[in-house]
Amino acid sequence: MIIFIVINSVLAYSELIAQEVEHNYLVGPQFTNCDSLDLKGISAQESIKLIRNAKFRFDQSFKLTKKQGLQKGEFYSCDNKEGYLIIKYDAKEILLEKVQKSFWIELISSSDPEGLFIKRKKELSEIL
Repeated sequence: MIIFIVINSVLAYSELIAQEVEHNYLVGPQFTNCDSLDLKGISAQESIKLIRNAKFRFDQSFKLTKKQGLQKGEFYSCDNKEGYLIIKYDAKEILLEKVQKSFWIELISSSDPEGLFIKRKKELSEIL
């Protein structure tokens, strides 16, 4: 009978632990400041510096070893839905805003990211 009590208390304890760690939501970085960025009235180059120095919930980049064309891409999102896209094309950096994360995923998954970027560039909002 003593064994039964010990096993029963162990089972109750393990169930309690499982309930403590159970949650059904994603937790992102707690220390972000991306939502307070104000890029109005400043140049694209200054905006790029501010974006790179801010803390976002999602940021990802790629680099291609090419001397011309698409050389680099960076994506920064505060809400994991849309964000800023920085493209290095022909050694010039281009800043695009309100770019959907789905476009970023499509870009990094593409067998021809440069062709995709050229095809869809007119749809994207460039900060001048």
